Formats: sequence, structure tokens, C-alpha cells
Amino acid sequence: MNNFIERQLYQSHSKYSSLFLAQKICMLLAGSLSLITLSVWFVPALNQAFSDWLLMHPATAVCVLLSAIAILLIQKNQSILIIGFLSLSIFIISTITLFDFTGGEIYPFKIFQLQDNETELNDSMSAHTATFFCILAVSFIVSPQNNNNGKNIRDVLTLILISIVLVDFSSYFFNLTSLDDRLIKIHIDPVTFFSNCLLTFGNFVRGIHNGIFSPFIGYGISSYAARITLPWALLGPFAIISAMDYLAKIFGMSSQDQIAISAVLLSLMLFSIILWASTRIRYLENDLHKLALTDEMTGLYNHRAFCMLGKHAFLESMRNDSILVLLYFDLDGLKKINDSLGHQIGSEMIVEFTNLLKANFRRNETIARVGGDEFVVLSKQDEIGNALKRLANAAEAANKSGKNPYTISYSHGMVSGKAKDYASLDELLKKADALMYENKSKKKQQERLDLKAEV
Repeated sequence: MNNFIERQLYQSHSKYSSLFLAQKICMLLAGSLSLITLSVWFVPALNQAFSDWLLMHPATAVCVLLSAIAILLIQKNQSILIIGFLSLSIFIISTITLFDFTGGEIYPFKIFQLQDNETELNDSMSAHTATFFCILAVSFIVSPQNNNNGKNIRDVLTLILISIVLVDFSSYFFNLTSLDDRLIKIHIDPVTFFSNCLLTFGNFVRGIHNGIFSPFIGYGISSYAARITLPWALLGPFAIISAMDYLAKIFGMSSQDQIAISAVLLSLMLFSIILWASTRIRYLENDLHKLALTDEMTGLYNHRAFCMLGKHAFLESMRNDSILVLLYFDLDGLKKINDSLGHQIGSEMIVEFTNLLKANFRRNETIARVGGDEFVVLSKQDEIGNALKRLANAAEAANKSGKNPYTISYSHGMVSGKAKDYASLDELLKKADALMYENKSKKKQQERLDLKAEV
């Protein structure tokens, strides 16, 4: 794989397969965590041995289990009815929790209390966790809709889930426990946090193919830049602020100093990301530019590149009233060589003729392959006859060397004049092409006459 597009296409297909496998593994892991939690709650013999698992409320474990099953079924395009039932169940459990919190009622699932246990148990699923599952359930409900509105809603809800998980993540970094003493308890138990991360990832993968998250798995320049910068954008601020917090404790920095230095470091990090991304994008754009304008076999400019450069030279000649010289070459007998010796030998002949063109014309002259066996040279020098003589001598020397199973033979047409004398570059090209075919016909006619003379 010699170019950016081929590499990215291959990696893109590999990433899809890897992501879907990772999604399945994460959902199985989340389901396993919920089943272990429910087993600990329902089997008294396991209460003491696995008391830490009791930090996740059974209602939360049920929602985790149902969510993992729903994501797996959605990914496999299973029955919409079953997915709807699971989504509705999750939504009912989580909304009852939120209703009880706002109304101050006793939560219906508070029936799994353990006696004589020193572990601080959750009386119910937290409002923070219930909100997470409400949003997740709604994203499941809109997922079967195969339209853009449904996909957009799903992706927006996934962004909200990612935000909730980031808030949970920050609570572990900065010991944030609540945004409101009565309702919004942020700090959740590790098992619930890990399960929510797994479910968020699974929901994220659902929209990776045709949603707003598709750039992270595509094969274009934007996708490549997005994949590289995403970890820095998400985790960089946490790393910087936590490092500043640690240094503040050591050196006794004030909160104002922490904020000022953190702002500077964040600005430098974002500046570095932008600088790196722009540099890489420029490099990749050059790669794509070369791919789009270069003939793969010969390394010469292709027809598209010749038209671009030729039009620029034509306009320059029009402005400066200068001379343009266009040479049109066509290899003789290439089809016969392909039929008799094979296409590989024909390709070798094309490459060798390309090397002869490169060796005998100047670097500032535009050399392009515009067809299977057709080449053009565009020059601003009126005296190009010497280059044609060098090319003819080089081709003759190559034929006499006897190293090739073919004979390099070509016909050419040459047009020289000022751009103002022609309507466009296409007219100049057509005239050179016509002269080339006229010379080719004369050559064939002379060969027939020589053959008759020998007979």
C-alpha cells in the first residue's frame, strides 16, 4: 500500500471489525458485571464475601443488563419489538427513580438491605445514574427509525451520555461528590461507573457508521486528524488540571495561580494540537494531490494534471505574448506487443520510454502521460529540436543494446506558436494530436513501401 488512501481504506475496514468486536466484548462484560451484582444481592451466602459489589443497586444492575442486551440486539438488527420492550423497561425503572427523588417517596427497589453489614449501601439508584439510563433508553427507542432525524437524535443523546460519563470521570479526579446536596449526587460507585463507560462506548459504536461520529472511523484526512486529536482533547484537560492540583499541594500555590497556569497550559496544548494537525493535514494533502495528479505506472503527470498545468502555461503565454511548444507522442505497435509478449512487457516498454523522456527533456518542461500509449511534452522553449534528436538517439541506442524483447518506436506531432493564435489549450492539443497521427500514417505507408521493395 503505497499511498494514503489505500492505507486508510484498509485500516478503516480493520477498525470497523475491531470496533464491533470490542463493542460485543464490552456488552458481555457489562452484562456479566450486572449478573454478578444481582447474584450478590440475592444470594445471602455471597453478601459478606463480595460486599463491595453491593454498592451498585440491583435496579442499576437490571438496567445495565437490559441495556447491554438491547445494544447487542440493535447491532444485529434483531426484532424491534424486543428492543422496544427492553427500552421501555429501562425507561420505566429509571423514571420511577427520578419521580421518587423529586417527590420524596421511598424507592420501590429498596428491599435488598443487609443486616449487620458495615458497608454503606445505596438506598436506591442515584438520580444521576437514573438520568443516564433514561437518556440511554430514549436513544434505543429512536434507533430503529431508519431516517436522518432518528440518527441525529440518537447521536445527540449519545453526546449527552458521553458528557455524563466525563462528569463521573472528573468526580474521581477532583473528588466532586454532588452539584446539589439533595438531588444531584455525582460520585457513583466504581462498578456503576465502569458499567456506564462500557454502555456509552457500545452506544457510541452504534452511530459510528452513518452518524455524526463516522469521521472517527473513516479514511479521509479529517477522520485521520479526528482520531489522533480526540484523546488529547478529552483527556488533556484532566491531566493538566490534576497535575496542577498535585503541584499546588507540594508548592503551596494559590487557587489564582493554579487557574492562571492551567489556562496557559491548556492554551499551549490546544495550540500544539492545531499545529500538529495542520502539519499532518498538509502532508496528507500533498500525498493526495500527488495521487490525484500522477500516473501510477510511470510517475509522470496524468491527463488531469496536464490540463491544469497546461491551462496555466497557456494563460501565461497569452499575457506575455510568449511561445508555447507542444509535442504529442504515441508509441508504435504497443497493442501488438501486448498481444504477443504480454501486458507486463508492454508496461515495461511504457516505463522505459518514460525514462527516455525524462532524461532528454528539461525538468521545467511539463511531461505527461495522457493515454495508454500517448505522451505530451509542453515547453516554453522554442528551440526544442535538440531534445527531439537526443530522444531519437537514445531510443536507437536502447534498441541496439538488445536487452529488450521489443523495439522502441514512436510517432510525434509538434505545434509551436503563441497562445493568442489558438482558441484554447484543447485546440493546441488537437492540432498536435492530428500531426502525430499524420506522421504515424506516413511512417506506416513508408514501412509498407519498404516491405514491397524487399519482396
